[in-house]
Amino acid sequence: MLVDRAFCSDSVPDSERGSATPQAETWTPSVTGVWGAREADARGTLRRMLRTSLVAALGIAFGCGARTDVGRGGPRAEAGTSDAAILDVISPPLPDGARPDARACSVACDDGLVCNGAEYCEETTGRCMPGTTPDCDDGDPCTVDACNERARGCTHVSRDVDADGDGWGTCRGDCDDADPRVHPGAPERCDGRDDDCDGSVDEGVRNACGDCRPNCDLVVIGQDGDVPFDASAGTGVVVHPDGSLSLSERRVESFYAWIANHLFGTITKLDTRDGSQEAEYDAVLLGPGNHAEPPGTRCLWESRGGNCPSRTAVDLRGAVYVANRAFFAQGTVTKIAGFEDDCVDRDGNGVIDTSRDRDGDGRIERAVPGEFLGQRDECLLWTVDVGGIGGVPRAIAVAADGGVWVGLHGEQAVVELDPDDGSVRRRIALGARRFAPYGAAIDGRGRLWLTEAATGRIAAIELTTGRIERVQTAPSRVGCNGSYGIAVDGEDRVWIAGLHCPAVFRYDPASDTWLTVSLPDSGVTRGIAADERGYVWIASSHEWVRFAGGEVVFGPAIERLTRVRASDGRDVRVWGTPGAPLPGLGAIGVGLDSMGRVWLVNQQSSTATRFDPTTGEAREYPTGESPYTYSDFTGYALRTFTAPHGFLRTVIEGCAVGPTQWERLEVDATAPAGTSVEIRLRAAPTRAALETRSWIGPWRTVSADLRAPPGPVPEERFLEVEVTLVASGGARSPRVRSVTLQRNCPAG
Repeated sequence: MLVDRAFCSDSVPDSERGSATPQAETWTPSVTGVWGAREADARGTLRRMLRTSLVAALGIAFGCGARTDVGRGGPRAEAGTSDAAILDVISPPLPDGARPDARACSVACDDGLVCNGAEYCEETTGRCMPGTTPDCDDGDPCTVDACNERARGCTHVSRDVDADGDGWGTCRGDCDDADPRVHPGAPERCDGRDDDCDGSVDEGVRNACGDCRPNCDLVVIGQDGDVPFDASAGTGVVVHPDGSLSLSERRVESFYAWIANHLFGTITKLDTRDGSQEAEYDAVLLGPGNHAEPPGTRCLWESRGGNCPSRTAVDLRGAVYVANRAFFAQGTVTKIAGFEDDCVDRDGNGVIDTSRDRDGDGRIERAVPGEFLGQRDECLLWTVDVGGIGGVPRAIAVAADGGVWVGLHGEQAVVELDPDDGSVRRRIALGARRFAPYGAAIDGRGRLWLTEAATGRIAAIELTTGRIERVQTAPSRVGCNGSYGIAVDGEDRVWIAGLHCPAVFRYDPASDTWLTVSLPDSGVTRGIAADERGYVWIASSHEWVRFAGGEVVFGPAIERLTRVRASDGRDVRVWGTPGAPLPGLGAIGVGLDSMGRVWLVNQQSSTATRFDPTTGEAREYPTGESPYTYSDFTGYALRTFTAPHGFLRTVIEGCAVGPTQWERLEVDATAPAGTSVEIRLRAAPTRAALETRSWIGPWRTVSADLRAPPGPVPEERFLEVEVTLVASGGARSPRVRSVTLQRNCPAG
C-alpha cells in the first residue's frame, strides 16, 4: 500500500495543506476489480476524490513526515497497546525500479491489502508483479506474531505457558518447565542442575570437594589447616609463626656411614654418633631381575668371582646405592633402605625383618641370631643388572632429583637409574672420548663430574640435556698429573686426588682454570671430600705407588689425613705422620658427618677411623673385611652441596567405616628456581602398619590425581604424608603453606 508523499511533504505550502486537490499526483489502486482502459478517463474525477480521502485518512492515522517500513524494523504503535498485543504498522516499500503509477500498465496493480505486500507495475514489461509478504517475526519466542489486515500491521501477542504449574513459564525465566522444583527463586539443591535458574549450578551447596557426594571432604595440613606442621616430626625443616614450612638453616643430620666390604660382598652401616655397627647387609638381593654373583663369594680381581662392592652413594632419604663391580661377570647396583620405615615386609608377617645389633655390643655378629639375615633382610630393596658382562659399575652418585648415576668403567658409559626400581632412564656413551669413569660427584648446578684412574682427566655431563660439556686434563706442576677420588666444593669447583702424584688438583669451571696443590708429605692421595667450612680433606693409603710394566706397586701402608683450604689450596695440615700416627691402616676413602667430623675407610685394617678436627681426637671402629669405599658414603656432599634438603612426616586418618578413597593432592607452596617440593604417601589399615608399607611417589606437582601414576594410593584408613624440601646450588628455600588431601567415604 502507498502513502501520498506529496501530501505529507514539508514542501507543500500551508495554504494548500488539506485541500481536495493534492500538489503531486498519486496512483491509488482499485479494491473492487480491474477497470477497462476506456473507463479510466470517465472515472478520473472519482478516483482523485477517493485518493484524496485515503491520503488524508492515512495522514491522520500514521502521521506525516515519518517513513513506515515493512516488518520488525518499523516502528511499533505505542498508544492503546500492551504486553499482550504489540502492533507494527506496515507500509511496504517497492522494489528498486518499480513504478507505482499505472502509466506503464493497462490496469491498477495494488489490491490494497498490506498482508500480501504491495503489488506493483513492472515498467519494462507492463505487467503487474506480486508484492513481498511482510515478515512479522520479532525474534521473541514469547510472542505470537501475525499480520493483521484490520490493524494494517503486524501484531505480537505475549504468551507464557506454565507447563509444570509452578507459577513460572519459560518466558518468565523458568529454565525447566517440566520440573516444578526448578524456577527463579527456587532453593538450590546439590544435584548438578541450576535449580534457581540464575545461570549457576549448585552454587553454595557443594561440598568441600566441589561435588555433591555427602561424605567427601578435605584435610589440610599446615597453615590454617586441620593438622598443623610439626617440625619435631621431621628433620632439617622449621615451622614459621604463620604456620608455613621451610628448610632450617641447619643442614639435615646424617647419622650413618655406609661402607662396602669388597672381599666377601657385604655392606656395613655405621652409626657416626658412636661408631657402632647398626647393621650389615648382603651387597646384592638375588632375584629374577638380575644376574648377580652368589652372596658371600670371595671377590677376585683377575677372574670371575664375587660381587666386589665398592662405591656407595646415599640419597636424600637415607637410602644407599651400592655399585658392585663383579669383574668378568655381571655388574649390578643394589638399593638398601636407610630407615626401617622404608623397608618392605616381603613375607607379610607384620614386622620388618632386618639386621640389628640385638645384643647391644656395637657389632653385627653372625653367631648372634637375628643380627645378620642375608637374603632374608627386608631392607634390601632391589638389585639390578647395570651394563653387560664386564661392564664394571664403579662411579656412582645421586642427583638432586633422586636419579642415580652410575659410571661403567668397562663400557665407557654412564647410565641413570630410577631410584624407585632401578630401571634405566638414560644411557650416555663416552666411548668417543675414550673415557672410562672411575669416580663421580654432582655439583649444585646439576652437572655430573667424572674422573678416571691415574690419567688426571675429568669429564662433565649436563644432566638436564645429557650433553657432554667438556673433558679436561689436569696440568702438572709436580712432574705428573694423576687422579683417583673426586669431590665438589661449595663453589662448584672440582677436586681430584693425585694417586701416584704427590698432589691434588682443582678445576674451576667458572674461570676454566686449574690449581695444583703440592702435598709431598701426604703420600698416595686416594679419597677426597669438601666440607661447608671451606676445607678439602684427603685420605692417603700408602707412602708411594708406581706403575711398572703394566703393574701397580704400592709402598708401605699408612694412615694419613690432609686438609687444604678450598679457596687457594693453602693452610695445609697433615695428620697421621710417623711422629703422631692415627689409628687404622690404609686409608682409602674419606667422608664427613653432620657434626663436622672426618671419617677414614681403612682397607688394610678393616676399620673406619673417626677424627675430630676441633679436638684432634681419633678413634677406630671395626667394619667388615677389606672395606673399599671412597665415594660420598655418608651423603654429606649431596645434602650440603648438591641438594640441601629437609623433610617432615604427618599421619592423617580417613573413614571410620569402609574404605577411604584418597583422591586428590593439592600443594600450596612457593619454590624459587633451583628448589623443589616433593610429596610421598603410604597407606595402611592401622597407624602401626604404616611402617611396613612402601612409599608411593614422589609427586612434584602442585595438583595431582592420587588415583593416577605414580599412584593409585590404596583405600586404607590411615595415610602418612611426607613433605620433602630441596634447595640446590645455594638457592633460597622453598616454602610450603599447606598440603591438602581429598578423601571420600563411600560407606558413610
